[in-house]
Amino acid sequence: IMSERSNITGFAIALILLTSAGPLPAQSTSAAGAAGAGGDGVLSPSDFLGFPVGADFKLARWDSITAYFNHLAQSPAVQVDTLGQTTQGRPFIVVTASAPQNMARLDEIRANQAKLADPRRLGEAELETLLRTQPAVVLIAHNIHSTEIVSSQGAMQLAHLLATDDELLEALRSVVVLLIPSVNPDGQVMVVDWYRRTLGTPFEGSRMPWLYHYYAGHDNNRDWFMLTQAETRLVTDLLYGDWFPEVVYDVHQMGNRGARFFVPPFDDPVNPNLDPLLVRMISLFGLQMSAQLEAAGKSGVVNSLTFDLWWHGGNRSVPTRHNMIGILSEAASARIASPIFQEPDQLTSQPPHGVSHPNPWPGGWWRMSDIMDYQMIAARSLIGLAARQRRALISNYVEVGRRAIAAGTEDPPFAFVLPAQQRDPGSAARMLEILRLGGIEIDRATAGFDADGMQFQRGSYVVRMAQPYRVHAKDLLERQHYPDRRLYPEGPPDQPYDVSGWTLPLQMGVDVVEVSGSFEAALTQERGSIRPPPGTVSATGGALLLDNTTNAANLAIHRALASGARVELLSEARQINGRTWPVGSVMLEGGSVRGILEELATSEGLSAETAAGELVGNRLSPLRVGLYQSWSASMDEGWTRWVFDNWDVPYSSLHNTEIRAGGLRARYDVIILPDLSAKQIADGRKLGTVPAEYEGGLGDTGVAAIRDFVRSGGTLICLGNSSDFAIEALRLAVENVKPDTAAQRSGSAFYAPGSILLTTMDGHHPVGYGMPRETAVYYSDGPIFEVRERAKAVTVVASYPETGQLLSGYAIHPEFLAGKAALVEARVGDGRAILFGFRPQHRGQPQETFKVLFNAIYRGAARGPEPVRATLE
Repeated sequence: IMSERSNITGFAIALILLTSAGPLPAQSTSAAGAAGAGGDGVLSPSDFLGFPVGADFKLARWDSITAYFNHLAQSPAVQVDTLGQTTQGRPFIVVTASAPQNMARLDEIRANQAKLADPRRLGEAELETLLRTQPAVVLIAHNIHSTEIVSSQGAMQLAHLLATDDELLEALRSVVVLLIPSVNPDGQVMVVDWYRRTLGTPFEGSRMPWLYHYYAGHDNNRDWFMLTQAETRLVTDLLYGDWFPEVVYDVHQMGNRGARFFVPPFDDPVNPNLDPLLVRMISLFGLQMSAQLEAAGKSGVVNSLTFDLWWHGGNRSVPTRHNMIGILSEAASARIASPIFQEPDQLTSQPPHGVSHPNPWPGGWWRMSDIMDYQMIAARSLIGLAARQRRALISNYVEVGRRAIAAGTEDPPFAFVLPAQQRDPGSAARMLEILRLGGIEIDRATAGFDADGMQFQRGSYVVRMAQPYRVHAKDLLERQHYPDRRLYPEGPPDQPYDVSGWTLPLQMGVDVVEVSGSFEAALTQERGSIRPPPGTVSATGGALLLDNTTNAANLAIHRALASGARVELLSEARQINGRTWPVGSVMLEGGSVRGILEELATSEGLSAETAAGELVGNRLSPLRVGLYQSWSASMDEGWTRWVFDNWDVPYSSLHNTEIRAGGLRARYDVIILPDLSAKQIADGRKLGTVPAEYEGGLGDTGVAAIRDFVRSGGTLICLGNSSDFAIEALRLAVENVKPDTAAQRSGSAFYAPGSILLTTMDGHHPVGYGMPRETAVYYSDGPIFEVRERAKAVTVVASYPETGQLLSGYAIHPEFLAGKAALVEARVGDGRAILFGFRPQHRGQPQETFKVLFNAIYRGAARGPEPVRATLE
């Protein structure tokens, strides 16, 4: 009932707003004249490419797409800019389209958009002038998920229409359109090349054996607040540093067993931080799209399905935290560019007929041209509504910004403070830099101050809530409390669309204080990149000691080993230089150690002191790490590579053939299995679904090779669900007691989708070196361990406490976790298996637990313990 009321209300608003005036007043160039100017000498994409765009079995590759846009740029209505390079070095372009008179003043329009985004810079008279003269700005992003290929093709058709179509050229008097033809050009090339390779074979339209983004795969649309990837940062700069659009439209595809096309209104729940005016405007645009699709005879359009307004992290949800109208469309997919035929009884996920799905698709042929038609109608609808509602759109954009600023002065919290003293200053600076890149204003205290009865030192950072992007900052810094929604009272949980919690301070191990009372402080705004306070490196020669509580210490270890230095992890605590150096502290000597530490002292705030006297340590040998890369295209494997590449961990990618060949111990000390099921590891891709070289998994031979590797002294690290493989293959005295999916979904058993949980970490165990006793971990459907009685070969490194397990997100029956293990080490022969129930590198976000993964690797590289005589030079 609530969903129906919300749709009806939104439709009423749409009818009211559609009758109001909004376009810019007529300029000297007529629409007809603009059409002529835009069309002269400009080929359609079909004429340029030599085949109809959207035709069955035909795909344009990124090089052809960019060539077409460069051709189209001869139109006075179109401009093409290269924002930078992709992860693999391809050009990342944005296409700007508007009426020629707007194109002539783009710099002025951009400058005005920055003022609209920050109402503190606007007087009422200037705002009124801009409401009369400023076009609205709409960004349309295509093809972030590369297998959702159609929008990369349709972007060319849409841009051509923007340059030549009379109706759209009329709308462009009032709108500037920014088109990103592909948010993932590298993946666009991969998909086209794989499709062409398999076209006409039994594998036509099959899934690639590798990720379609080098590191993130599908998770490249989960990176919009963490900003780990090159493409995400380029678009972020465009959004919050250059153009500040009022509307961001993210074009996607989905599975093909249900509705044909989703547009807002979104599903519940709504994140309480979002301004209700913004929620209404999102629904308005979605309902307008729905109406025009129905008017065009397009069946299967659905609203209020699956995709919620809770989650923070996507290309439509992070802009919404920046006062922008974030729109998502999801079209049913074909088989890449191959058509499919579907009988009605094959549409097993199609929603029932109802107010949100009034015209179900009857079945039949579904092809790329159908998808393009739906997407084109939706894009035209959005641009048309933005033109007609230009004044209201701009006015509401300013109003939402004003409300955010006012809320920061009237409602707690008023600020979040990062105390000057941080356990890991490098991670604290990295978190602040993430916020700054996302458009958040960050201040630094020039003197000590009091807030909420606490004293903060000079140099503390303050994130004030009285700023336009308050929602983005607040939503990242506070803890999430996902509502306990049930399909019916006491029934199954209504599952979140993605994750339920993401609190950055918890994930990154940063001390942040939420300030609920008003306070005064001497603050200065940070304008440039944020770096930690510089560390110090002892000027005295000889061996150097450093605290092993920071990620920078791991960088030092990896770089020192690469330089040929001696690296020891203390296996006994020692009193040196008037302080206690705990077990796990790092001693470095020789190689390029001093230069490495001095660079990290500047960039990461790392400090090191001279070591003297006799120490006992485990010496690390050069790292020999194999990371299993299955042909199932594991995103967890991709994120592990990203962590290793950014923290200078040397590794080799291990495939089925090398593992099956055996002799692994001669080449590797450590093998890592990413988050894959035991069946995926053992069986791999099903025979007949992929070319022969990618079929199958480890098989019995590979399982035996892994068993031999561990028994002969190797270290096997299992992330998440791959732990089940090790438990079975190595016959470990450990049981995964996580309730099965049916029990979890029923609401009768423990269930925690994408949440941050509390663990108790054993800092005296080598895997727990440098970790706080209470450690937040990111849990996402991983195993939960119980160790069998009298299993002396198994050590629990991290376990869940008796109470208070949920820190941020959502959990049903969290009491189930009490006393159960989250991280264990099991000895097997001369080697060991280390099992993670959580993913310590999930999406590159929980940097607090990167160290636990590094420590696990060091277990395989450690040789000792042995006495070490550290002397001064």
